[in-house]
This record gives sequence, C-alpha cells and structure tokens, in this order.
Amino acid sequence: MIAVVAPKGGLGKTTVATNLAVGLAKLAPLSVVLVDADTQFGDVATALSLAPAHTLPDLVAGVAPEDTLVMKTLLTAHQSGIYTVCGADLPAEGDRVTGDQLSHLLRQLSSIFRFVIVDTAPGLGDHALAALELATDAVFLCDMSVPSARGLRKELAVLASIGMLPPVRHVVLNLADRKSGLSVRDIEATIGVPVDVAIPRSTLVALSTNRGIPILQTKGRNPASTALTALVHRFEPSAFLKRGHLHRRVVVA
Repeated sequence: MIAVVAPKGGLGKTTVATNLAVGLAKLAPLSVVLVDADTQFGDVATALSLAPAHTLPDLVAGVAPEDTLVMKTLLTAHQSGIYTVCGADLPAEGDRVTGDQLSHLLRQLSSIFRFVIVDTAPGLGDHALAALELATDAVFLCDMSVPSARGLRKELAVLASIGMLPPVRHVVLNLADRKSGLSVRDIEATIGVPVDVAIPRSTLVALSTNRGIPILQTKGRNPASTALTALVHRFEPSAFLKRGHLHRRVVVA
C-alpha cells in the first residue's frame, strides 16, 4: 500500500499518483487500484478522463463494506489496466466519508490487489493519517521552494513523533529546475533526508494532465517520464532486495 502525500497543495501529487499507478500496471496488469482519498477536492477522475458511475462515498456505504465482491463491482476501470476509486462529485458528499470508513476500504482493497495507491489530501488530516497508518510505503513530495521543503520537514517530524512513518519512504522532488536558486542539496539539508527521485519541470507533464492522459500512458520518452519510470521501478520485486541501496544522490539536469 503506497500513500502519496504532500504538506501542501499544488505540488503535483495527483499527477505523480496517477502516473505511478499506470506505470505499476505495466508490471502487474489488473492488480493496481488507485484511491482518491482527497474527499473534498480530489481530481483523480479528471486526471484520468474518467466519468465514474460510483465514487468513494458509494464504496463505504450500503452493502459494499460488508461484501468485497460487491465493492469491487463499484470500482471504475481505466484503459491503462488500473482500477480506481474516484473522489466524490461534491465536497459535501465527500465530507460524509470518515477516516475509519476509508481505513476499512483500504483493507478490503489490499486483500484483492497487489498494489493499492492512495492519493491523499494535502496535509495530515484524518484521511491522510488513515492511509499512512496502513501504508507499507509513502511517497513524500516537495518542490524547489523553501515553504514546500520546510513543510515536508515538519510533516516528517510530526509523523515520526506519533510513530506513523511508513516502513519505507520515497522522497520525490517535483517540478525540479535550476532556476529556483536552490539545489538538491539545499532541499535535502532542509528536509533532513535524501531526495530519491527528481522530476524535472516539464510542459509535457502539464499538457498530459490537462488532457487527462498520464504521461506514462504514452510511448514518448522525455526527462519527466524517465524520472517517473524510475519511481515506478522502486516498487519492482527486485527493488525489495535492494532497500539499502535505494537512496542515491540525484542531480537536476
């Protein structure tokens, strides 16, 4: 179970989560489910050009919580080979989903899927904490700004203090470039942990998001897709044998 988290909005969390799901589906077709746990303003459906018949509130109410087979029929399939739990259409509907309900759903999904990816809301609200409590891995995002780096440092410190840091972490520096006045080492010094993957700022990523087609769903190769593929490869079976070698210094081109 992989929780994709960030201390604030606007860091590309949904873009990373959707591409991670699409990339993992190439390794494990029909064995990946992506959950939009931003209960108020989740946009996984938009990022994947989906028009779901059922959304998160439907999967945590009625018969679905008691019957995993019924719950699975409410998932939305995507052409890349992943299943999705899309966020509510209206914030008021999402507000009715509790952290406990989300936890129960994630446990159900983990019993039938190899990879469960959770796109959380920014910060450390009840739903984000519910996902982090169950996660085996967490993908932490920040960009090359001082507020973002300081926010991630605080987020990591809070999770460590309450004993909720997932067993394995992957720190992703998104929207990376050399124009911010900061280097990767500056970011690492601020957050206190190594950066594992740097995804360069790219108009192609923005275009793919606006089109609703994840960049890893296309066949073209570019620096951003190469970086996202590197993140996907961290979850290959062979990567589990190399946990001690997963943290290597990255360079922003």
